[in-house]
Amino acid sequence: MIKSTTLIFVLIIAMNHNSFSQCSDAGVCTIGKHQVNESVIKSNHIYIGFVYGASGIEPDINGNANDLIIPSFRLEADLDLKNNFRVNASLPYSFVSGPLGEKYGQGDLQVVFSKMFRIKKKHLLTFFAGGKFATGSVNSDDSLPQRYMPGLGTNDIIAGAVYSGVNYFFGVGYQKPFGRSANYITRLKRGDDVFFRAGFFEEFKKVSIKAEILTILRLKESNVLSTINPETFVDVSNSNEAQVNLLATAGYKFSDELTGTIQAALPFLKRDYNFDGLKRKFTIGVALSYNF
Repeated sequence: MIKSTTLIFVLIIAMNHNSFSQCSDAGVCTIGKHQVNESVIKSNHIYIGFVYGASGIEPDINGNANDLIIPSFRLEADLDLKNNFRVNASLPYSFVSGPLGEKYGQGDLQVVFSKMFRIKKKHLLTFFAGGKFATGSVNSDDSLPQRYMPGLGTNDIIAGAVYSGVNYFFGVGYQKPFGRSANYITRLKRGDDVFFRAGFFEEFKKVSIKAEILTILRLKESNVLSTINPETFVDVSNSNEAQVNLLATAGYKFSDELTGTIQAALPFLKRDYNFDGLKRKFTIGVALSYNF
């Protein structure tokens, strides 16, 4: 199993429909993003990360060009609560710029609890439950739509499970948003997401590697304010298409306390439109973790 100092800070923050993990910061990808093993469960970790992403220039359903640039920082803590219980809390700070303007600010806070069970030697089953909270801004003085906002505007529940073997893992997750964003241009109501991830990992003396495939299914089309009749809402066609992404991560152990990681992602399937701001043409991320 990967040691605690080679935990990967899977920076899925800005990954989206077009290219990287469609996960972006919606939240469900919190499930299983760090390798779970018996050394991890007895230690604490602080992560500082940076992700750079771009949405691409494909127009949205109304013909408006996206071409968003989204650099983002994230602070994260993963803490031992005793008896194989843990809590993970993370908060991003994003800068979004595009043809219509720019917006920056704190994103949505995520808090997820986990409980690990030992199935047999080096085989673990971990359950997760928590939420994403609408702490990020969803409006701006210059009337930008939802995709420019650092927050998604909803409180969501997140749940899932991950099974981890000797050098492989697979997991499932579910995220349900409540209500719709208060963004007065889009008023987005996202559909529920179901997520599947599977991969393998390996550790050498100071270097660790991980490769995984990540699939996200939106169970229902998203719903937005009509541009024709602003008093009604309409479903966004094909906004419930599946996303399939390949992620690769490498870590380097500087010391027992400090580990650096880098990650890139590549899409196989993508959604067409970017109402929620989660779409990316590419993303790449780096992070440092302090383990104690």
